[in-house]
Amino acid sequence: MIHRRWVEAGPGLLGLVDAGGGERETVGVRAEGLVGREVEPALAAAVVRGLREGRACALVIEGEAGIGKTRFVQGIVDQVRTGDVTVLYGQAHPFERTRPFGLVAGALGLNRRSADPRRAAIGGLLSGHGPADAAPTSGDIHFRVIDEIVDLLESWCAERPVVLVAEDIHWADVASLSTISSLVRRLPLAALLVIVTTRPSPRLAEVARLLDDLEAGGAQTLHLQPLTSEGLSSLATLVLGAPPGPDLAAMLAKAGGNPLWATAILRSLSDEGMLYRTEGRIEATTPELPTSVRELVVRRLRQLPEATLELLEVTAVLGDAVSLRDVAAVSGHPKGEVVRGLRDAFDAQLLDGAGDRVVFRHQVVHDAIYQHLPAAARRLLHREAAAALVAAGADRLDVADHLLLGAERGDQQAITWLRDAAREASSRAPLVSVDLVRHAEALLPRGHRDADLVACEMVQALLRAGIVAEASGRAEALLARQHPDEVDTPLRLALVGALALQNRAAELVAVAQGSLASARLRPSDEMLVLAQESWALTYSGDPVAGEAVANRALDIAGQAGEAAMEVWPLTALLVAVGRQGRYGEALGHAQRAADLASRSPDLRTRPLQPRFFLGLALFDCDLVNEARIAYRESLRDEFGSGWWLSDTLTADAEVSFAVGEWDDAVLGLIAGGQAAQEKGNQLLVTQSLAYRTIIATAVGDRRAASELVVQLTRELENDQLSYNAGILAAAVAGVREAEGDAEGAYGVLLRCWRFDVARENRYYHRWLAPDLVRLALLLGHRDVAAEVTGAAQAAAGLAPQVRTVRSVALRCQGLLDATVEPMIEAVELARQVPLVVLHTGACEDAAAVLARGGRADEAAALLGEALERHERAGADAWAARVRALLRSLGVHPGQRGSRQRPTSGWESLTETERTVSLLVAEGLTNGAVARRMFISPYTVNTHLRHVFGKLGISNRVALATVAHRSIE
Repeated sequence: MIHRRWVEAGPGLLGLVDAGGGERETVGVRAEGLVGREVEPALAAAVVRGLREGRACALVIEGEAGIGKTRFVQGIVDQVRTGDVTVLYGQAHPFERTRPFGLVAGALGLNRRSADPRRAAIGGLLSGHGPADAAPTSGDIHFRVIDEIVDLLESWCAERPVVLVAEDIHWADVASLSTISSLVRRLPLAALLVIVTTRPSPRLAEVARLLDDLEAGGAQTLHLQPLTSEGLSSLATLVLGAPPGPDLAAMLAKAGGNPLWATAILRSLSDEGMLYRTEGRIEATTPELPTSVRELVVRRLRQLPEATLELLEVTAVLGDAVSLRDVAAVSGHPKGEVVRGLRDAFDAQLLDGAGDRVVFRHQVVHDAIYQHLPAAARRLLHREAAAALVAAGADRLDVADHLLLGAERGDQQAITWLRDAAREASSRAPLVSVDLVRHAEALLPRGHRDADLVACEMVQALLRAGIVAEASGRAEALLARQHPDEVDTPLRLALVGALALQNRAAELVAVAQGSLASARLRPSDEMLVLAQESWALTYSGDPVAGEAVANRALDIAGQAGEAAMEVWPLTALLVAVGRQGRYGEALGHAQRAADLASRSPDLRTRPLQPRFFLGLALFDCDLVNEARIAYRESLRDEFGSGWWLSDTLTADAEVSFAVGEWDDAVLGLIAGGQAAQEKGNQLLVTQSLAYRTIIATAVGDRRAASELVVQLTRELENDQLSYNAGILAAAVAGVREAEGDAEGAYGVLLRCWRFDVARENRYYHRWLAPDLVRLALLLGHRDVAAEVTGAAQAAAGLAPQVRTVRSVALRCQGLLDATVEPMIEAVELARQVPLVVLHTGACEDAAAVLARGGRADEAAALLGEALERHERAGADAWAARVRALLRSLGVHPGQRGSRQRPTSGWESLTETERTVSLLVAEGLTNGAVARRMFISPYTVNTHLRHVFGKLGISNRVALATVAHRSIE
């Protein structure tokens, strides 16, 4: 008789000891470590070393079930736990993809009952008990939750290195995948090691997208391959205490190199008394053995009592990590009876405990039990599980997965439950909401009375999730056929919003006008449609019509007595009149909108971010410092991150550009461009590129300017120009003129000017008019110069209080007539506003007129004024141009250069970079630094990248050392 006992063989492995008599004596040893792996340990050591040096890194471990992913992760964790490192471990589970942030929340302990206030606050948001729960119209809180998690992780990384493990991401919810991507992207300078494990297939689109993001961020990918025959032999030797004999080795080959399968084969042989020792090797008594792990597991299950098997099936249907309470609820047995019934499964080492959950010792065991059930039985058990969990008061989203897997067409209760769960998930995880409504829609019987209502809910869910094209397509199709009155207005509102997000202005106007003519809209709905129509008209080139529609919306809001809702038409109105050049009037509307929003508890006004629009209006009126304050207040607003982050970052960077803080401007423009790229806002991406192109041209970085200008040129070659074409044209023209192509520069400016003038759009006159007049006169197009000058003077009449508008009109007049007086007045006005390009441009143009009139000394003085501002901004190429003009007047300025700042070391840092560095050295996170400096964490991160490069360091600890030395 052969006696058997099991020996723990390290995490993920089981060694076995067979003790028999005679010549078949067997010996077992404790097995630890990896076997059959050569490259993998070196990679593990490298990422651990990088973490200890304070470098961020990410590691993707891919391989089939049982290949050793978890064991490899455990090896890394064992290494880092010997030091002062925080380890966070999360694992995704089957049937839990509808739990928003489930994987990340589990890893970080995000629970509203947590003793840690920050984790409790985030847990409150996730559970719907946070303050954002009261603001369903503020957009989903998905982005806010991610921001909070990023800030929390960064604060932990500032104290000590952090390892975040995310196992089995092929089962993870979409919100967790987005969070992991954000952590890697936004904390590239933190002491953070992110490890994810996944199977190669099946792979959902969201998982593939995360892996692409990680790869783009420099993550290393390890594809765990099957063990070789030598590796399998080493594994058997480690487990059994002796090498396998020929027959056993042949049997292990059936494992296909999978270490878990090989271990399962050894386990099954031992269970059935089929292993013995002979001549220093371990052999099998028979060559016959099931070839699949599933069959091996099922074979072992046959030894268990029937009651235990039934409970295991229920447990497998619930997931791979479930609470005994849920098992009891679904099985209909008392908890005590469940515990006793599963005892044999624990003894057979099929199950283990993890906190308050029962877990399968390996996913392969769970899968074998689950897949052994007939498909019809699985579906029935999932439906019964859903019903039992509902009766037990479970969370809707916890039940939803079982309904997705268990409900059949026509299951009205399941349909209702899924729709309710979708509404619950809409603000926290909009993509989950889409999935739930899709399944509810699929369960509806053909011709069901609620079909159009559910279809409408689908459109709204798609729009919230950012799947805009499908949302508009579905809405258009539904509106085109007969549909219930109750869905007409919601569909029209959703369609208008979707078309606005796609910049389909002409179609938006048509839908808005059709809705206003045919739909019975409530005043608030009518006002929203009109506001959207106004923006569409303005940005598609008809700001006059946009103004009229906005005024109509404002009248409706006033008649309805909804003062707070006036924010929408006021915002549309300020944009429309601002594009026409009536900047003072626009500022009045912006101030009123911001005041109404600040005093109103009506959160329907918040998505508009009135402080951002106030900043735009202030800047247009030359109130630069006030604009910067408004932008930074907007950045502090929690709603800014979800709706207007990229816009506000770019606008704030444009202020830095305008006042000559170009080092900061470039970093802010990069941050704004990155945020815009993430949101799919291509207009802001090109706008950021345009300002960076102008800076590259001014500083003399021709290579960078040539690379940046490529995309702008493509945009300007389109048949239809975009509403921000003015700044794009200014950037492209600057590059062409720097290359000696005056004709090319003139053509770009003239096309854009004519495009804007035809639409009464004066917004970019300040950028286009002076250079266009100068080039037109240079090339002999006096009629064009006169036309542009007249338009600039008319624009000055619309905004007499705006100095820069008046200065531009006077410059154009002075250039056209070659008269000094208007040029001198233009310079004086430009001096009163801290805008570098307008000031230096006025000085250079005035100097040219003065020099032609024989007043060389006055011309030289103005050129010296321009030179000083160019040098202060770092505009070396433009400064060189001015020096050449001075030499032509007989003046020989010193070669001072921009600011003679070193290119490396502490002295190479800008003032902003030093401030950021000192705050980081104090231990503040990016989020805390951003709040202290009234900027965005994106911008802080971009500053730190440049600081690390200039100082030749790789982590915050080294930065703190350098910063403290600089203070001493």
